[in-house]
Amino acid sequence: MSGHEITNRISDLIDEEHALRKGALAHGGLTAADRARLKELEHHLDECLDLLHRRQALAAFDDDQTPKR
Repeated sequence: MSGHEITNRISDLIDEEHALRKGALAHGGLTAADRARLKELEHHLDECLDLLHRRQALAAFDDDQTPKR
């Protein structure tokens, strides 16, 4: 997965999270299914952010190791 794909996935997950929370406000709270989905979204967001940070660190490290001409 490319960095662009990761950031798109993060955006999609955040959009879904916001929609769930907005729906909860409109309907008087979260259902059990909504709470379970929010936990899944948080887990997937953590994974994507971790992957993105690792890729950024690797890119920075690789740039440091590239011989300067």
